[in-house]
Amino acid sequence: MAGPFDAPPQPDGLTTTAEFVAALGSLRQWSGRTFRQLTAAAKANGDVLPASTIAGALGRVTLPREEFVAAFVRACGLDEAESARWVAARKRLAAEMPLSSVAPGDPGGRVHPPGGPARRGPQWPALVGVGAGVLLVLLAVVSILPSLYEPRAGVETPEPSPSRAAATVLSDRVPSDGWYHMVPAHVAEGDLCIGEGRERSGRTDRLLAVQRPCAGLVPDTYLRAVGDRTQIEWHHPVEGVGCLTVDEALKAPGALIAPEDCTGAPHQQFLLKPAGSGFVVHPLHSGLCVGTLYGESDMRAGAEIAQKSCTGRRDQVFLFRSAPTPTWTPR
Repeated sequence: MAGPFDAPPQPDGLTTTAEFVAALGSLRQWSGRTFRQLTAAAKANGDVLPASTIAGALGRVTLPREEFVAAFVRACGLDEAESARWVAARKRLAAEMPLSSVAPGDPGGRVHPPGGPARRGPQWPALVGVGAGVLLVLLAVVSILPSLYEPRAGVETPEPSPSRAAATVLSDRVPSDGWYHMVPAHVAEGDLCIGEGRERSGRTDRLLAVQRPCAGLVPDTYLRAVGDRTQIEWHHPVEGVGCLTVDEALKAPGALIAPEDCTGAPHQQFLLKPAGSGFVVHPLHSGLCVGTLYGESDMRAGAEIAQKSCTGRRDQVFLFRSAPTPTWTPR
């Protein structure tokens, strides 16, 4: 297994569906296996786990099925005991969360009231009296609705435009085109910025977006507006200009972010939404959040930046601090 840490991510202490799904994504990254490799590993274990199913489960904000969790954890290389721990954590969250937080049709996510299993069979006799009373109330409400909503003569009713208003407010706060240091909020006091680096696992040797000291930062970062979206450009004195890009346009959490030739593709454009003194950065194609691969606790230089499920944690909030124009001539 190729993760940079000795121990895999753990399910203990997870309190929300988003945290659980994000932890599964971190487990995949720890395993060092692609979706196809996970599918092959699952098959070797006697499980059926298509790559499309993995991508869908890691890209949703609902709890995956128990069967998926068990097979996925095994495919990541963990044993039955660890698989059981993840399933137990999933059951705990399912019992604590509203039904809307559980994948549709998942019997393991149904919550029954205390004191015994849910009642089964017809219950119409108990509802007849209630139904009759409700019907009378509905008839009364329907009779007065027309008078409530009938337009008054001479009064104009403007059509609301919440999306336009929201866009105006957002545009007033989004950084203008220019040079910036992109600073993760959870390491702002540690003087770390987003710059180039490589996978700590050594799995590849390509350039990636990572946390690194702001002093002597390479490359220089330029924000460029593309309509209501933002393109994050890296200007390198040797390599030239590249745009921060979500790997392979993947929509699942855990995809790393690296510079590629700028094409204007959706997975190279981001929506910046104000969050306190900073911004949450959403890849346009997925709607997820950019953050530290292993979460808020990873405050070290070299921590990879990735597309993650949105958690509201500080590693997913970025400050954009004005930076001087490079002394070399950008290409």
